[in-house]
Amino acid sequence: MANVNEDEDIFEIVDYTTASDWERFIARIEEILSEWKLNGPEMSNNEIDFADGKWNERDETLEFGEYSYVLTHFSLQIQEAVTVPPTESNPQMTSSTSFEKQTFIPPRAMADMMSRRNDFPSRSPYLSHWYGLREFLILSPKRNNDAITHEDRANLLLSSAAIAVSNVGCNVPIFIRVQHEWRNMFIGLCEGSGLRTHFNICHLKNAPYQHRHLSGLLEIFKSKLGSNISNDTVVMVAVRFTYVLKEFESTISRQILPRDESGMPVLTELPFGSLYDPVSGLHLSCTWPLFSEELVTENDDCNDFDPLLSQQWAIGVTLLDDLPVLLGETVQEYFKLSTQRESIEQLLGKIQTSDDPSNNSMNMADPIKRISDSRTQQYWTSISSSISNTTNKLRVNIFNPPLPPSVVEKIIAYLFNERSNLDRQRSIVDESLDNTERIRQLKSVPKDSFVYRLVVCLASICSLPSYNHLRSIAHIWHDVIQELRTHWETGTYIPGLESGSPNLSYSKFYHNLQMLNCCIEHRLRHQNDTTGVDDQSGEQDEDGDEFFECSSVPASSKANTSELQPEGRLKPCGDLKLLNSNEILYIPVTQECPPVTEDMLDEQTTVLTNLGSSEEATLLRAKMQSRSLLSDMESFKAANPLGTMEDFVRWYSPRDWVETEEVDNDGNIQKRYALSLRMQLPDNLWTEVWQQARPVPVRRQKRLFDDGKEAEKILQKLSSLTPGEVLEQLIPVLLHTVYDRVNKEVYDMEDANASALVETLYNKSLQVVKGKDERKMKLQQDYVDYLTTIEQYICRFQSFKQKLFPSDLDHHEKENMIEFITELHTRPEMPVKDAASSRLGKQLVSMFTISKPSTSQADNSNTPEVKNQFMTPAGKEYILRASLGRPSQSRSRPSPQRMYCMLAQDEFRLCGAFSEDTTFF
Repeated sequence: MANVNEDEDIFEIVDYTTASDWERFIARIEEILSEWKLNGPEMSNNEIDFADGKWNERDETLEFGEYSYVLTHFSLQIQEAVTVPPTESNPQMTSSTSFEKQTFIPPRAMADMMSRRNDFPSRSPYLSHWYGLREFLILSPKRNNDAITHEDRANLLLSSAAIAVSNVGCNVPIFIRVQHEWRNMFIGLCEGSGLRTHFNICHLKNAPYQHRHLSGLLEIFKSKLGSNISNDTVVMVAVRFTYVLKEFESTISRQILPRDESGMPVLTELPFGSLYDPVSGLHLSCTWPLFSEELVTENDDCNDFDPLLSQQWAIGVTLLDDLPVLLGETVQEYFKLSTQRESIEQLLGKIQTSDDPSNNSMNMADPIKRISDSRTQQYWTSISSSISNTTNKLRVNIFNPPLPPSVVEKIIAYLFNERSNLDRQRSIVDESLDNTERIRQLKSVPKDSFVYRLVVCLASICSLPSYNHLRSIAHIWHDVIQELRTHWETGTYIPGLESGSPNLSYSKFYHNLQMLNCCIEHRLRHQNDTTGVDDQSGEQDEDGDEFFECSSVPASSKANTSELQPEGRLKPCGDLKLLNSNEILYIPVTQECPPVTEDMLDEQTTVLTNLGSSEEATLLRAKMQSRSLLSDMESFKAANPLGTMEDFVRWYSPRDWVETEEVDNDGNIQKRYALSLRMQLPDNLWTEVWQQARPVPVRRQKRLFDDGKEAEKILQKLSSLTPGEVLEQLIPVLLHTVYDRVNKEVYDMEDANASALVETLYNKSLQVVKGKDERKMKLQQDYVDYLTTIEQYICRFQSFKQKLFPSDLDHHEKENMIEFITELHTRPEMPVKDAASSRLGKQLVSMFTISKPSTSQADNSNTPEVKNQFMTPAGKEYILRASLGRPSQSRSRPSPQRMYCMLAQDEFRLCGAFSEDTTFF
């Protein structure tokens, strides 16, 4: 009995307060809506333009059973809302029970559904486009393989969402994504002010035959409204037809790689543009914004929608994604090749130009031999001429020449053709910009100079398809080196370079070529000065150093030949006379200051720095820097045998000849002259050099500038560069050529706003030039990306211009069209002012009309006539609206009813939003 009593006392406690998964799911939705502050009254019902705002998205993840969902909030952000009078925003409410005349305020979503202000928006999410909503929620599966394909599951989610939005008082429409994502199907609802709107979508691949026109769609719409529609209920309709043009005359960018008459590429201009038309499609939308159903007819027998009579036209373009452009790809390849370090021999093979070993040895002479015998004339044979020569005398060990000989010959002719020396000048394209300052900042070269043209050719090679770019560049560079050597050995100036000493504001590569021209100039001058002089005048000293030969003023003959005879006089130095005699002080003929390049200055600085700071190093450093001073002092002593150190200073450094005033015992002011304090310091370098100097005229002095040695150094330095190193040194020049090319295209666009793009490109060029090694790769890639963006923009602009620009535009119309095309880049579509009657409209009519033959029935000849007809629309969109009470016509308040219809070639979509009164039914 005891056990029985114990069993009777035990009972199970069931806790009915534990929340189920469904309840927790609803609570989570309510929590998210509260966090997003969607549980309060709406801020404004003002009319706004969707095209003026930006769509914002935010989402949260939530769980329900074994599935994960994402709740996403879409809202339109408007900087400044514009209030529109109700009569203007909703003139379709023509019945006496207008929606705006009610005493209650409907949810904002229902007002947006009835507003025609944003019918057929050009840029908005799907649901906004279909229903005209500015704010909505979407509940969708987190994983694509969890698509909501069962009706029970969809209804459960919708009812859960309905409970949540009702509990928190949310008036924002909420949708449930059903079926697979690609179908874009939703069900949803919106509640507020005692009204409820149900959203449903029907999606088919093909439209039923009877519903392909407005008349059939009106039947569907009215059937959804019910059978008790009053006679005063008016269905307002908005229609848009879209015509798509994909096959039009090709307008490929005109800046592509040109070819000569033999079909070979011409590599004397940077490529620009795209090989493909950036515009893949053009669509024209014709809209009839508002009319009553009784005003128009559209069925199989009659169609009142004539696009030429539409007053609202809009045009849009379909662009190719990731449009390949030539200049951007060329620069990308150039940067890539600049990192390669294969030598010319590795790329082309060992080059032999003669069967005779002795001749080969002579051609490939040792650099030391070249330096010690700079007058030896040597003739090198270029690769191209070796390839084209079929005799046994010349052999080139290149199995597959990278470039045809004819192409290389034209490039060499383009680089070395005779032209006048360059002067600093403003850019030909944009004279308002100081091109010289840009060259200085980029460390580039003058436009159209030898180096400028060389970079254009090398960069153009990088754009050639089906060619080994690095081998081709090695081919060109080898021939350029041989041509430079030929110019040096024959005494021919290198064209396209500024005359005179190297201009240190340009690139180092340019300095070396200017120095080579200086060597040629000195050699020619040396040969001219020694013409007719005895062979002994060119004798060399025991060290093999050449003496400078220069004609001098004949010295006065004197009876006593043992006295020093003045030599090398140029002209008197004004009225100055020697201090210790009454003879005139003559300016001597001196050697020119040796030209230097930036590389030479760097080498000298390194050598002087490495000497150290000891007294011996300081003395040695001073002697190295006083070679020119010693030469000038010897020339001065030869021209003024009775001259002193003070006389030399008076001519050479007048600032060190100081004038002082002293008062004597009689009170008179006496002027005295003396050397400056720095000249009077003990162990003064000038004094030591003066004591060492001998009276040697310039024609018998050692040459300060040995053109033979310097020329061989430059040629050997250039020959030792790999093709990749050449490209790397010429990157600043490449950026300059690209800037000029883009600037020219922007100038041809005649778009003032595009100049800002070029300035940004120039700033990125400076970043690449000044960037450090660790950031150089990233800066180069950023530059290429921005260059590609600009080139794509210009290509699209040119394509728009060729397609849409009518002929014979005046200045004002041209400016308007340029502005129109510029905005077309950033907007999905642009309205066409005055529609078909405008200049642009007439141009579009000619593009979108097709010619169809028709048989004339006026006579019996059956003469075919050509009739222009607008093409068949690729898509038709309809919006049907009405305001009436549901479910009871007599008791329910008028509520918004809307249906969006879209008919395309392979799609038929109906999006219904039907409302009912939940208070008075």
